[in-house]
This record gives sequence, structure tokens and C-alpha cells, in this order.
Amino acid sequence: MTAAKKTLNLDGIPVCPGLTYGEARVVYSWEQTIEERDIAESDIKNEITRFEKAVGEALKEIKKWRDSAGRNIGGPVARIFESQIMIASDTEFLKNVISKIKETGKNAEYVYSREVEKTISPLRHSKDNYMRQMAADIEGVSSRIIRRLTGQSVRHIGPAAQDYIYVGQQFTPAEVMSLHERKVKAIVTTSGGANSHMALIARSLLIPTVVGVPQADIKIKTGDRLIIDGDKGTVIVRPTQQQWNDVRKKKARVTAKQILKLDDLPYFPPKTADNIEIDVAANINLPGPIDDVLAERRVGIGLYRTEFIYLQNGKFPSEDKQFEIYDAVAKRYYPRPITIRTFDLGSDKYYQKDNSIKENNPALGWRGIRAAFDMPAVFKSQLRAIMRASARKNVKILLPMIADIVELKKALRIIKKAAGELQKEKIEFDHDIKIGIMIEVPSAAVTAHELAKKVSFFSIGSNDLAQYTLAADRDNQKLAKIFNPLHPAVIHLIKNALDAARENSIPVTVCGEMSGDVLTIPLLIGMGVKQLSMNPSKLFGACRLIPRINYSDTTDIAKKVLRMKTLRQVEAFLLDYNMALK
Repeated sequence: MTAAKKTLNLDGIPVCPGLTYGEARVVYSWEQTIEERDIAESDIKNEITRFEKAVGEALKEIKKWRDSAGRNIGGPVARIFESQIMIASDTEFLKNVISKIKETGKNAEYVYSREVEKTISPLRHSKDNYMRQMAADIEGVSSRIIRRLTGQSVRHIGPAAQDYIYVGQQFTPAEVMSLHERKVKAIVTTSGGANSHMALIARSLLIPTVVGVPQADIKIKTGDRLIIDGDKGTVIVRPTQQQWNDVRKKKARVTAKQILKLDDLPYFPPKTADNIEIDVAANINLPGPIDDVLAERRVGIGLYRTEFIYLQNGKFPSEDKQFEIYDAVAKRYYPRPITIRTFDLGSDKYYQKDNSIKENNPALGWRGIRAAFDMPAVFKSQLRAIMRASARKNVKILLPMIADIVELKKALRIIKKAAGELQKEKIEFDHDIKIGIMIEVPSAAVTAHELAKKVSFFSIGSNDLAQYTLAADRDNQKLAKIFNPLHPAVIHLIKNALDAARENSIPVTVCGEMSGDVLTIPLLIGMGVKQLSMNPSKLFGACRLIPRINYSDTTDIAKKVLRMKTLRQVEAFLLDYNMALK
């Protein structure tokens, strides 16, 4: 009798709330199009031939690189390819794969990828550098073979059954949306942070998500039962029957419960204890299940991330198609204002098959307004669509990644040209449409006094501003303790932008994750932020906190924080204040 597999309790970083359960589907980090298919018994021989051909072609390619290296570079590099040839032609391993194809009746690339992963998993996490390099070499060789079997060169999650809990090292925003379409129940990753773009998408689509779970893709196997708590950041692997029954009795399901709680609030927008109204708005990525709730409660949209329209389709929609989308959103939320940000592509936000966008250091590369300038037709088409949707006078335009006054002036000239075209064509739009910029690059925060003279509002992207100021990748789990928008350097940059806005009588929104953090809300209010725009899942918590705050206290809080020298001092002070609230 086979012993029952042991229950594991894994901890990670909670990203999106929700309690759910289901079976795991593990997606390996280097997986290309590795879909699992059944092969008819009569086709097994052809499948093995296909596999042997792919191995042969990969070997031929590696040998060509070895010979070239020997001629042009030298022996040491050639020997690297020799070791790869040995890996690719490992007779015992290849025999095992062929045996598994016969035994399971599965397609060659699926069987091969599973056997490779079994081999490299312990090597990848070894403390020995040689073993880790061996894992990398095996990955490199196997990916060549899989590319020949699949006919593709990029990772793409192939067709799979719906209602699974997906587990992997990381998923891109495009992959998360693909998973949403196939009704994924939850997502678990070994890497990533709470402020990554993947996390933002998961929250907007209400997918319970836990990130930063060490070795989740090794400890969890496809088919394992999982219980995911997105509120606590816990993953129960192979739960006991009692645990499984208990969670099923609760009828756990993916819901917008945190958002639906808005209906329980006595009034909205919230007011402080001394009766000062605070403008609270939502960030949205794609039209989804939460829109009806937000619109009914008359919640404004402080940030509409339009790039996910592109990511969803893998191409830029036409002007007319974009107009339909933006106009529908403006109509649904009217008369509340909606701020539409132009495409902010780049970094980890690009369509996976578009290799032209990939870069070695994407966060510091071709993204935001820089990409827009290099795609003038796409940029102008989007601007026209946004302005056409502004006829109700509740639409604003937000420009991303502005670094200096030169970029801003160039963008404003393009906007002026697009407006002139619409006017000549006698197309209705808001001639006084408000134009704002993201303050997310340190250079913009430093020169905010110049920028403020040219725009109608600022929107502070605290996530990127912290990332660039602290040189700490927001998606790098190892830097989680460094990446923090409450660092004094980031706070002073925010203050500089707020001072510039105040001098020029323009409002400031904060749309990063700190706007929905109960620890930072009193500080932001005290510093003079006019609107807090956050992920919809944070709205209820913010609206419960604000009535407990005295507006008159927040200015003193801001003054004290601005005198502090370290992150630890800031966090401790704000935590003490928060704990003392009644």
C-alpha cells in the first residue's frame, strides 16, 4: 500500500485576497509551448521519430557552434559546447524519454520537458556553483530540442483545462490575462513582489494570488490538491481530507468580496473624523466584474491602464475600437471623472510573441512616452480615441514616464495636432480636456516646478518612483526590504512634486500601491495629496480608515515624517499612529 503524500504548508506574499481550492497545474520556468496531448497508439512510432529528429537537429546546431568556437575563439569555449553535446546525446536519458512516450501515450515535448525538469530541479537549487551551471547547460540544450518540437521560440502557456490553480516561477501580465480567460482559480509563484505588474493585473482581475513561495514549482506537482488563501499568503499542498471538506463547506470561490463591502459603507466618498471629504478613486486595467460595483457607488477612476488592451489582443486596436472602449468606460462612470493613461508598454508589459520589445534592462529602457514617440501613428490614434470619448467632459489624459520638460513639450505638441485634426473633422470632444503627467521618474520629481507650469495635474506613481530612486527592482524578491515608498528619499521627492503643484494650483493624485496602504494614507493626506487612487480591493479598507483620522492631525504627521532620517523611523512612527486610532 502506497503511503499518502505529506501535507505541506507554504508561506508567501499575499497579493490578491480570496480563499479558493483546486488542482495544481505547474508551468516550468523555461517552458515554451508545452501542451499536454494524448497520442494515438498508432501514432506513437511517428512521435518517437519526431523526437529523435528534433534531438538530431539540435545536436547538429550545437556541433556547428562548437566548430565555429574552435576556429574563432579557442578551446575553452569549444569545450562548453562539447559538454552540451554530451548532454543532448545522453543515451540513457533519451531511452528513458522514449520509454515514457510509449508508457504514457503523451506527446514528445511534454514528456521530455517533464523528465528534464526532474533532472535539473535539484541542480538548480544546489549550493554548488558547478551544479547550478550544469542545470543552466541542461536547460539551454533542452530548450533547443523543445523549440524544434514546438516550432516556437518563446514561452507561451499552451491550451490546458480550465479551473486550475497555476504554479510557476513567474507569469507575465499577458500570461495572467490568458489564465483569466481560461478561468484560472488562483496563481502561485516562487518569485515576484506585491507591487509587480503581474500582481497588479491579478488584483484587478480578482484572481487570488500568492507570490514569493520558495520552491513552489518543485514542492507542488501537477494534479496536487491546493488550498490558497490570498489574504494570508498561505498555500496548503495536499491538504488532509478534513481540510479539503472544510474549505468546500465554506463554498470558497473567487469573489469581489472586498469590493462588494463598499455597499456596507454609510457614505462615499469617505470623510475624516473632523468632516473633511477625501477623494478616493480606483485603478483599473480592463473592463471586468468590478465595474458595476464601482460605478454604482460612484467611484471615480484615477488611473485607467490602457496598455492591457494591447496585451489582451497582442496588437494595437484601431482608433474606432479604442474609442468604443474608452467611451463605454466614460459613459459607465459618468459623471465621475476617469483618467486615461496612454499606453505604458515596456518593462514586463509586452506581448510575449513580440520579441522586438524585449530588452536586457527593460525597466530603464524603451517604455512609456519613449515608446509612444517612436510609434507616432499609434500614439496619435490613441490620443484621438481618448479625446473623442471626452465629449461628456469627464475624461482626462495622463502621460506616462515623462522625464523632463523636453519630452512634455513634445507630447503636448502631438496632442495639440490631434485635437486640431478632430476640430477640422468636426468631431465632438472636450476642448478643455485636462492633461496630466505621471511623476514616476526622479528627474521629473526634481524638476516638477517646471513641469507643473505646463499641465493640469500630477499623478505620482509611487511604485516606479521608489524603484528608480532606490535602485531596487520592485519585482526582485531579494530587494523587498529595500524597495519601499516610505524611504525618506522617496518621501522628499513626493514633497517636491506636491510643493510644485501647490505653487501652480494643480491637484495631485497618488496612484501607486502606497495610496491604498492604511499605514501611508494619513501621511499622504497630510502632505497635501488631493486624490488617493488605488486597486479596488483596497478601497474598503481605506474608506474604513479615513473616518478614524483627524485631518488636523495629518499635517503634523507629515512634518514629523519629513524630519526623519531612516525608513525604520518612518515605519515605526506611522505604525504607532495607526495602532493608536480608535
